[in-house]
Amino acid sequence: MTLGLFPLNLVLFPHVRVPLHIFEPRYKELVRECLERGSEFGINLVEDGHMHPVGCAARVVEVTQRYPDGRLDVIVEGTQRFRLIELTGEDRPFATGSVENLFDDEEPLDALLVEKCLETYNTIVSLVYGAGAPTLTTDDLGLRPSFEMAPKSGLATDQKQRLLESSSENARLEMLYTHLSELLPMIRKAEAVQRVVQSDGYIRAVT
Repeated sequence: MTLGLFPLNLVLFPHVRVPLHIFEPRYKELVRECLERGSEFGINLVEDGHMHPVGCAARVVEVTQRYPDGRLDVIVEGTQRFRLIELTGEDRPFATGSVENLFDDEEPLDALLVEKCLETYNTIVSLVYGAGAPTLTTDDLGLRPSFEMAPKSGLATDQKQRLLESSSENARLEMLYTHLSELLPMIRKAEAVQRVVQSDGYIRAVT
């Protein structure tokens, strides 16, 4: 399979939506072509001039703004992970590549691990965004809950890429739970410090 490629300093996960501002002529053509054909393009993380071979295909689900000069604001959704086998020499303004889809190992999902991850994730979301924050329930999660929790878990870019490359959902959940468990005490500490600033200078007990 051949995909047009849109290298970015971004890790896109399957079933996750992100906004993009399309302004370079080559990528305006790529997105225009995908819109006309109903096709997808590939997003690969680029860091320090290096493009990671494992990326995620994306489809445009909404054009939110069209500008007179041809620029576009769009919402894209991740679909299928892939591995770039090689860049192809097609005569196109944008890069194209031969890719193969990546699939997860067949294994039973660790339900207890999902619950632990979800509880810690929701605690962090509530602390960061306050009451009424958009927490998740098990009903909101699909077959790969790690990908749905990852975008708002405070992961560094390299952690997101490792998550994307893993072929085991349970391994991804373990990575995510370890990260969230380390992050939670720091957020609680920051919240306690903020209470000092806003009160009389005494640190209240944090539960």
